[in-house]
Amino acid sequence: MGLVAYLADIWEAVATTAKGMRITAGYGIDPRETITQEYPEERREPSERFRGFLFNDIQRCTSCTMCIRACPIDCITLESIRGADKKLKLVSYDINIGRCMYCGLCVEVCPPKSLTHSSGYEMASTERGELILHFVHEDPEEIKARVAKQVAEAAAKAEAEKKAAESEKPADESARASGEAKTAGPPAGTAGEEKKEAPAPAFAARNPGTDAERKPPPPAPAPEGNGNAPGGEGEKTE
Repeated sequence: MGLVAYLADIWEAVATTAKGMRITAGYGIDPRETITQEYPEERREPSERFRGFLFNDIQRCTSCTMCIRACPIDCITLESIRGADKKLKLVSYDINIGRCMYCGLCVEVCPPKSLTHSSGYEMASTERGELILHFVHEDPEEIKARVAKQVAEAAAKAEAEKKAAESEKPADESARASGEAKTAGPPAGTAGEEKKEAPAPAFAARNPGTDAERKPPPPAPAPEGNGNAPGGEGEKTE
């Protein structure tokens, strides 16, 4: 290494140091230029599409398990039970953010859009169990007992309504049958017996053009005391 190269390296070091100090001095002298944030008193707001910790709105969640199927590392677990209205009720919903890689696949496939990325990014802990987020804060056994009670009450109510409907059905049928019997009238046999034949109408006169032509006229009576009359018995002698 020659003297010229040695002097060149010294000059480059001095020049780069002066350049850096010039930028530092510019930010230090001008109070309008603020670079350092006083964390944690001041926190930087993430962008709108920032993928922070997962958050699930359990009031909108339908327990469809689509998020569990889409998650490639199985960091989401849930348990559900079917209620009296035939819908699934959440018993527990947990997300292990210590394993989550914030890929966003579970958010994309969520049908009710209850699972979203929040803007949170601070979760320092010394225990792995503290990195599991619990979204159902009620005891799972209490939820199961309450839902089972509701299902039993709904089944008992449905059975009572079914029995009441079956008991009312014979009464309605008997009332309907009695109403039909009143409106039907007497049987066919009695109606025939009570019906009488109407008498044939009596005609006051006959048509002379019919009976007179069919019957011969009656013979004329013989005159009394005349034996010579045709058809008589002869002359009487004393």
